[in-house]
Amino acid sequence: MKTATKTASQTKPKKAVATKKSARRELDPLYVIFERHLFNFADPDSDRAQFIATVVDDYLNFLKKQNIIVPRPMEQLIVEELATQVNTMLVKKIYGCLTLAEYSGKNVGLSKPRRVPASSMKPRARKAPRSPAE
Repeated sequence: MKTATKTASQTKPKKAVATKKSARRELDPLYVIFERHLFNFADPDSDRAQFIATVVDDYLNFLKKQNIIVPRPMEQLIVEELATQVNTMLVKKIYGCLTLAEYSGKNVGLSKPRRVPASSMKPRARKAPRSPAE
């Protein structure tokens, strides 16, 4: 009775399969916090500035929980940069593009609107309704 033994060259390496959990871990925490606030949006009186400020504040609290210290002299600059990033994410989430040029670039491959012949734009005369006796 022979037992088959496989050498290292004969065994196939297993491919790494990305799961939803591992994909979530790779996402930027700022984006995760942004998404959570966007989907749990409950205050109809909140404006864009307030929404952005809330996301930035939660992100800074997240950094503190991770023992990441933001130096006081740099804090205002970091808050401004984070607010810009959150605003960019919000615009892209709402409109899909940041600029008109980016929108135009995305729609290059779309079919062009066809021209309607001038003859089809003339008003047509209505026919008189038929009477039941006809």
